Amino acid sequence: MFVTILHGDGRTEMMNLNCRLINFIHHLKEKSGVDFKDCVDLMDSRGHVVELRAQQRSLAAASSVLAERQRYVLLRVCRDDGSGSHKYVPLLNNYSQSHPELIGLLKKLANPGKPSKQGRMQRTKNISSCDKKQ
Repeated sequence: MFVTILHGDGRTEMMNLNCRLINFIHHLKEKSGVDFKDCVDLMDSRGHVVELRAQQRSLAAASSVLAERQRYVLLRVCRDDGSGSHKYVPLLNNYSQSHPELIGLLKKLANPGKPSKQGRMQRTKNISSCDKKQ
């Protein structure tokens, strides 16, 4: 049982689901170069966020929340100081070229209240675009 994680400059990581979520998330951060203090999440191919941030220390099996053989996009979770809600920043660079099918999904996720314009995509910086306070 495995999943494929998309991140960085077109990188993919195959990850085993036969482990605890706490270990899966730790290994995911290690493989993708994300700071261990940062909160991460995953988005599936339909645009649904898995909500890993609520399970960062869970001892449940990773297979209990992730579907095997699926592709997920790695996201950084940031707190929006204005509204107190969470903001998701994709950690997949140049996705408009490498994965055009994700443009609409990631645009909707980054701006949930704003209607998206077809054909126009503003690239989101993935490192310093959000406050790292959780």
